[in-house]
Amino acid sequence: MVSSAYRGSLFTSDFVESSIVDLHDWQALTGHDLNAIRTTINGVFARFPTSQTPNEATTENDLIWPILRALGWEQFLTQQNLTASGRQDVPDALLFIDDAAKSRANARPEEWRRYEFGAALVESKRWLRPLDRRSEKRDEITAPSTQMLRYLRRVDDLTNGNLRWGILTNGLRWRLYYSGAQSIAEDFFEIDLGLYLASKASRVDCSP
Repeated sequence: MVSSAYRGSLFTSDFVESSIVDLHDWQALTGHDLNAIRTTINGVFARFPTSQTPNEATTENDLIWPILRALGWEQFLTQQNLTASGRQDVPDALLFIDDAAKSRANARPEEWRRYEFGAALVESKRWLRPLDRRSEKRDEITAPSTQMLRYLRRVDDLTNGNLRWGILTNGLRWRLYYSGAQSIAEDFFEIDLGLYLASKASRVDCSP
């Protein structure tokens, strides 16, 4: 991976660029698997209207979810409330490792209890929406990163630390958070998907 395509201190450069291949999960993937994933994601990204201003729903349906599925996240629930009342804390999705975990979650009538069985939560934003600052738009008064940190604190309490991963994305930038990090706000891992794909093919203009 081109080092300029990612940033953040959650993982070291050595881990991302070399040591990751020693992990059992990585070794379970064949060269064919990796090429298929790359081809699928590249196709999804190429079809997305990056030169326009897609809204959140379009970005989510036509870019974010197809990419997550390509990465193997087939089991999920959307819009699960983190609180017993109100709608202030509702991440866009809760990802599950497998169908059995999702079934166990669905057996709980309260949405907030289903997070105990999840692997990661997802918060998706409109194409190119800044992740670290608020917008002047009425429905964007909170910075996405602030929103994600609030969700992670809440879900960490709900699950007694069993669910600690969060994915925040605007379609171009994909950011992974871990609530067990020393500084959750700073120790994330972020990939610039457009820059990464451009390094593998012709460069496209995907600047925020």
